[in-house]
Amino acid sequence: MRKRTLPLIASLSALLLPFAVVTPAAADTTDEVLVQDSMDRTVSAGLGASADGVTYDASPATAVSVANGSAKLNAAAPGATVTARPVGLSVGDSTQSTEFTLPALPKSGSGVYMSLQSRLTADGFYQTQVRVDPKGVVLLETLRVNAGVQTSLGYSWVPELRVKAGVPFVLETRLAGTDKVTIDARVTAVGAKPTTWKLSVADRSTKRLAADGRTGVRLYVSRSTPALPVLFDDLRVTSPEEVAPPTTPPTTPTVPTTPTVPTTPTVPTTPTVPTTPTTPTTPPAGGAPAWNVTGARTSAGSALVGTTSYAVPSGALFVSAGAATTGTGTSAAPFATVQSAVDRAASGSTLVLRAGTYHESVVIPAGKKITIQSYPGEAVWFDGASTLKNWQASGGSWFSPDWKYDFDSTPSFTKGEADGTAAGWRWLNAEHPMAAHPEQVWIDGVPQVEVSTLAGLKAGTFFTDVANDRLYLGSDPAGHSVQTSTLTKALSLRGEGAVVRGIGIRNYATSVWMMGAVTVEAPKATIENVVIYDTASTGLFVGASNATVRDVTLARNGLMGLGANYADALVIDDLLAVENNAEHFNTSPVSGGVKIAKSRGVTVTDSALLRNDGPGLWLDQSVYDVRITGSDFIENKGAGAFLELSQKIDFVNNLVLRNVGNGVKINNTGGVNLWNNTIIGGDRAVNIVQDSRSSTDASVPGHNARRPFPDSTMPWLIRDISIGNNVIGESAGNCTVCVEDYTHRFTPAELNIGSDGNVIQRNSASAPSWFVIWSRGTANVNPYVFTTWDAYRTTTGQDVNSTAVEGRPATDASGRLVAGVTASARSLPALVATILGSATPTIGARFP
Repeated sequence: MRKRTLPLIASLSALLLPFAVVTPAAADTTDEVLVQDSMDRTVSAGLGASADGVTYDASPATAVSVANGSAKLNAAAPGATVTARPVGLSVGDSTQSTEFTLPALPKSGSGVYMSLQSRLTADGFYQTQVRVDPKGVVLLETLRVNAGVQTSLGYSWVPELRVKAGVPFVLETRLAGTDKVTIDARVTAVGAKPTTWKLSVADRSTKRLAADGRTGVRLYVSRSTPALPVLFDDLRVTSPEEVAPPTTPPTTPTVPTTPTVPTTPTVPTTPTVPTTPTTPTTPPAGGAPAWNVTGARTSAGSALVGTTSYAVPSGALFVSAGAATTGTGTSAAPFATVQSAVDRAASGSTLVLRAGTYHESVVIPAGKKITIQSYPGEAVWFDGASTLKNWQASGGSWFSPDWKYDFDSTPSFTKGEADGTAAGWRWLNAEHPMAAHPEQVWIDGVPQVEVSTLAGLKAGTFFTDVANDRLYLGSDPAGHSVQTSTLTKALSLRGEGAVVRGIGIRNYATSVWMMGAVTVEAPKATIENVVIYDTASTGLFVGASNATVRDVTLARNGLMGLGANYADALVIDDLLAVENNAEHFNTSPVSGGVKIAKSRGVTVTDSALLRNDGPGLWLDQSVYDVRITGSDFIENKGAGAFLELSQKIDFVNNLVLRNVGNGVKINNTGGVNLWNNTIIGGDRAVNIVQDSRSSTDASVPGHNARRPFPDSTMPWLIRDISIGNNVIGESAGNCTVCVEDYTHRFTPAELNIGSDGNVIQRNSASAPSWFVIWSRGTANVNPYVFTTWDAYRTTTGQDVNSTAVEGRPATDASGRLVAGVTASARSLPALVATILGSATPTIGARFP
């Protein structure tokens, strides 16, 4: 049998334990308690000894202290790591837990990582960590570290827990096995009694860690986050078996300062994209679903509805759903509806909405500057749906005669216009002919599919008989709640300077031509911490200048998450656009996560565009001067990013993974800086094409009517494109980097297209068929097609300092470079260095 050996003080403490002021938690009857430390002592440097004699290695010791019943790990600077590990304890199978507290949330950057380590030996260790970002959003992850190389075994967002400053939470991990190492993890509020694990992984790798090893607590502060301390308390380690220290104390491996590098995947031959939405359809407890943000670096999107705390200004007007209609807007006598408050409010007023559901369509008129916000800590929803009752059986179906709605189903931005017939202008997909019909029905929160005839009705579908005022269901509604969309729009912001923040919006039957459930129709609007989901067409439309869209979630909207036109100086920051085009319109002319047209001076930062049915981000029709940085474009069914008929685009530090269309497509667009991105997967990872559309041809759609014609700033040419320090690979189509001029007028040299300092990968010598396609301009009809890297570089003089990777992945599933893959990074242009916040050259997108 193996026994734990402790210093002499441990034996004395055991004898005195009944008299000590220590209240250990009750041990599981099958587990031996190895460490139970309530931190009930005061130590200025290090952790000292617990009541039962456990001492710790602390590194650096000056960054660790104990006072007031908690241990403190104090990171001295961004990128710093602090660890504390029990001395003389080596264990294989174990369960660990501790309470962490953040005295203050991170002010900026990627946040702070708090971890429990297991089986720590000279060969490596396992680590279960929680990342908390500046908004308190929690990411739970399990890693294996071998010789300083970190491998992510799995991770899960934890939307049910939002960390708050000064409020403790519990991190717990359980590890068992040798041939297969299983690791369970969860993070919960103090006092919760969970019965399941949030994250469970199994490690069968040859690099798995089977030997007994040390345990520990670790703090890491992201390099992009100001230094801050973390408290921990009630550290507990148990094991189902008795344990002993190794003969020689294990060597502590070097702990890397970067948070994670997940495992190397098998090279995919085609992009992996979910065929059905992966987000639950039923909202929990009246809130929004927990959106699937797998793969994103950022914690983009709105705070959970009901968790924001905007200050209530003096003189604010109050609104409460269901209040008396005689209310005057005071806290004691609130208005009953938001529109009544808007009608009575003076310009400059703030409307504070108390918790509840508002079944309204609200217009802020021109000339009124109004702020609409939730009361601190209260959940406010604009909901376009109503309960439909009075169901009657009819020949295997059920109908309600209470349906009195006739919504417009025009498949165009022009009301009454028929669907297009030309290529690229047909809105409706033949497989989804009802996409433009705004009717929506849910049975117990589960969406039903609309059919065009009563004969086509079956379980899970519905049909609207407008002529006879009936709505039919193919599923028996008895004993169930049936909700139907009965309003078309939520908010029309026509007054300059409108602010909407801290609310949720859902279930509106918005026709395509209405442009959006929420429309910004006047300058200087701010939309912040707003969730918009399950609207019939577009969630949010911006049609005016100087708008700010910050911390917004747009999910599962019928056509598109966000549309913008004539939206100069638009700022999009921390946006989550996920699973939009839920009605499956054709990709063209409009669909997906975000589409911006005829706008100038746009920024898109720190956003996540995930699994949209269409492009993640689409710039089209004379968009000028755009900065896209720090954003993630993952598993969209169109291109990850589509830059079309536009000019002057800085696309820097973005993660583009496993999109079905091109990774990044640059079409008749110039002045592009494509630097420090990771672009993996897609039909063509990078596709740069020139077609015949001319900026001097007035008949071609896409000219900005506010600009001179022709517009000298908008040549619609793939000219002046710089490609540097990227990771590009895993194309499913016929080439990895593709530059083609279909007009056969220009060579890349004439267009000033240059590429260097990149890692460019292909899966094998024949997949894709060509490593690179490179235009030859007027010399020959067809472009160069290069089957080998050497032939490409010798012929074109491009990518002299780049690295080719063939037959193996260049990145893991998260997009991080795998060990041993690098290139000679080029010096950064000043603009790129400014965007990255550092002049130090690196390869690919940057990870926290």
